[in-house]
Amino acid sequence: MTDQTIDTPSDDPVIIITRTFDAPRALMFKLFTDPYHLVRFWGPEGSTYPVCEMDVRPGGQWRLTMRFADGSEYPTNSVYLEIAPPDRIVYRDAPLDRSQWQDTLPPPNMVTTILFEDAGGKTRIVANIRANSVAARDMAVKMGFGQMVMASYARLEAYLKTL
Repeated sequence: MTDQTIDTPSDDPVIIITRTFDAPRALMFKLFTDPYHLVRFWGPEGSTYPVCEMDVRPGGQWRLTMRFADGSEYPTNSVYLEIAPPDRIVYRDAPLDRSQWQDTLPPPNMVTTILFEDAGGKTRIVANIRANSVAARDMAVKMGFGQMVMASYARLEAYLKTL
């Protein structure tokens, strides 16, 4: 049985996803911060990534284009707010064309905090995804956000066996 949960508190616009992996915390942190590894498990089964650029530092950008089996693409551009190896990554969504914002950023759309917790040689990942409102959070849930993360985690577990 897999140790995983998805929680959506009724009064807080957050999605909390946890799962424990049989791998050390430093390795898990590396897998989430290195594009070579990330594209091998991120997203739903069958997705590919023609673009995955990561500038892993506070203020650095993470540009990712997810391509689905039908050829459709979903580009995202996030900005790292905090990097604390091997404990924590915090990032938020940002406009695709960040250059228009010069040195400032617009208000956050969704802020994700990923905690890597040592669990006796294993790693417990706690992803806390905060939306602007409960309605925005519920829309993300309705669109399958939690299932997509769980699909990524299933791919990650399979990928770990290849390392």
